[in-house]
Amino acid sequence: MQKTMSAALDSSWPRLTIVPVFYFAGAAIVRSKTSPSWIGSGRVFWQSLPLVAYMRPPEVILEPDNHPGNCWPFPGSQGHVFIKLPVAVFPTAVTINHGVPAAAYHADSISSAPKDFAVYGLQEEDDEKGTLLGEFIFMPGQAPGQTFQLKNEHSAFIKYVRLQVLSNWGHPEYTCVYQFRLHGDPAPDGDARGKLSA
Repeated sequence: MQKTMSAALDSSWPRLTIVPVFYFAGAAIVRSKTSPSWIGSGRVFWQSLPLVAYMRPPEVILEPDNHPGNCWPFPGSQGHVFIKLPVAVFPTAVTINHGVPAAAYHADSISSAPKDFAVYGLQEEDDEKGTLLGEFIFMPGQAPGQTFQLKNEHSAFIKYVRLQVLSNWGHPEYTCVYQFRLHGDPAPDGDARGKLSA
């Protein structure tokens, strides 16, 4: 496990150009369509030290504060968060931030980081499927914030986005998501015409 992780962290990964950020001011978590928070002992650890002595809600991933321990933990290695955007947006990229400087990474902080994840765009809250905008791998130990270009050939303006974490880097109890940001262009004058296609 450790050898596999080390090999992955040492791999050469392309750096993506940072694109304009659509900030989540006014965005809201749809709790009924979001994974529950991890309960456990009520603590998240970094370098074997407890950092969070109380449960953090999923809304924390929309906040600008990104210090170590200020994350949303959900149980296990798979989970999802459903976000209602304040305006319709044409999405171009997403950024995942794990909140820990690369030089300070420890086995605990690496293992709880998201690994494989997918991003879906939706125009209606009751859309059960959504349109897959991309599947990616977050690489802990590199830059805390990593930006991933979305597939836009089937995209249009979206009103909701779902982050689906498919695996983590080995933590058996929980996965921590620190910050999730959407990049793109707001619809002009609230125009959200056009439909997503699978």
